Formats: sequence, structure tokens, C-alpha cells
Amino acid sequence: MTSADRREDRLKAAIIFDIDNTLTPPRRPIAKKMVDILNRLCVPFSVAAGSHLSILQDQFFKPLYELGFRKQFDAFISNGAIHCRCDYSGEMSIVTVSEFNIKTFLGDDIFSHVEGVLMKTLMMEAFALPVNLEVFPQQIAFRVSMINLCPIGRPQQDSEAYHVSRDGFVSFDKTTGYRQKVIGHLKKEFSELAKSHRLTVTLGGQTSFDIGIVGQDKTLAVKALLNEGFEEATFFGDALFEGGNDAALREFVENWPSGKQCPLETVQVNCWQDTLAQLSSRGFIDGV
Repeated sequence: MTSADRREDRLKAAIIFDIDNTLTPPRRPIAKKMVDILNRLCVPFSVAAGSHLSILQDQFFKPLYELGFRKQFDAFISNGAIHCRCDYSGEMSIVTVSEFNIKTFLGDDIFSHVEGVLMKTLMMEAFALPVNLEVFPQQIAFRVSMINLCPIGRPQQDSEAYHVSRDGFVSFDKTTGYRQKVIGHLKKEFSELAKSHRLTVTLGGQTSFDIGIVGQDKTLAVKALLNEGFEEATFFGDALFEGGNDAALREFVENWPSGKQCPLETVQVNCWQDTLAQLSSRGFIDGV
């Protein structure tokens, strides 16, 4: 089958990408090789990311434009609940289409309670980090549609010192199961809010936790595509596992009514190079 044949077969198909560790290295800018592939996709794509726009600017949005991408796409950021329309055909343009505000949804009192639980969790001796890991200032971040908790913190400006400490945290987490212990604690603390306000806690990227609301997640990217007339979509992400911030998409497929063909396929990837390989093997790249 030629690329032209594949393109005709997939006029009603689209791709949705996670960003961190799917299109880019963890918290690093997108590579020129990946930008070239995005330019050669034979179907439209959207991105659905856990992070907020300010974090993703230097990692994805700006380098994507600077490295020559000149098409349009939609971005569902802050765990999918803020929808932006991105037009790179001329100058770089990112316009917010819609957004969900978790603070408005919960109300001031409950929102403050959630923040208080997160702060107390960070101060618990059981969750103290090794002294050799430098902790940066921003450990709790309001991202409009969700709250992000990052025990290692984030600096005001990116630095190599931050990446060294971040890599150390990732290794520490892998050997001790630190984040699994924290998420277990948070789910227990928020069990009542999970029932009354559909509060959810998931792992965010490699170092953090996302506190959001069920349904205000990356499945919004799928629903938007279906509303636009697309008949099928393929999602590529590195956190489809239980507790990961891509898991809502896997659950979307699992909960689809039996006997009906689900329009979404999910593909677990390990890194951005794996994404390249998966795109090639599935015939999504023109000329391949």
C-alpha cells in the first residue's frame, strides 16, 4: 500500500500524543527528528499533556515552531482540561478555546483543604526525601484545571542542577516505590472528596502527582475529535498504566459498550524514539 492509499484510507482518522517522554525526552525540548516526522504524518494530530502551557512552551510549543513545523493542531493541556487551538501556518499562535477551573468547581473552602492536605503530606517524616536531593521552591502548582504536587519541586528557571536532582529523584522513586506510597496516602486522604466531588489523584510524568476531576482529563481530546467527525483515533502515551495520567484513555476503551467498535486505540510507548518506531510500523508516516 502506498502512502497515498494510506492517506485516503485514513481521511477520518487522527492521532493524539502525550508530550513528555512521548514526543520529547523527559522535561527536555523536542528533537528535530521528531519535528520532521510530525511534518510528515499522513493524518492530523492533537496533543494531550499533563503540564501547563508555561512549562510546555520551551519543551514543545516554541521549539516545534522554531524547528520548522508550519501546520495546525489542537492541544489539550493541564491534564487535558484546557483546550487550545495552535496555528503555526504563519506566526506561532496559541489560542485558548475552553478551560475547566478546579478551584471554581470545588469552591474556596474545599480547594484550600486540598492544598492543606498536600502541604501536610510534604512535611510528613514518612515522605521525607534523601538529603542529597536538592528540593526546588515550587512543590505545589495550581494549573487552573488541576493541582500538581511535585515533591522535588520546580525552579523558576530551568537549570542543569534541577535536572541532576530530578534524575536523582527518578532513581530514588524506582528503587523505593516512593510515589506509589504517596499516592496511596493521598487517595486515602481524599476518599470522601473522590465520592462527593469526583476528585482523582494520578501520577504526573516522572516526578509528580496530578489532582484533578474525573472526566476533566485527556479523554476530552478524543471527544473533541469525535465531535469534529473523525471516526477513529490512536493515542500514544507513556503512562497508560494504573495510576498514570494517561490511564483515563485506557479506561475510555475498556468502558466502551460491548459489541460496539471503540473509535480509540491506545499505544503504550517507552520514550520518544519508541513513538517514532510505532508511527513507522503503523504506517502513519508519509513516504515510509
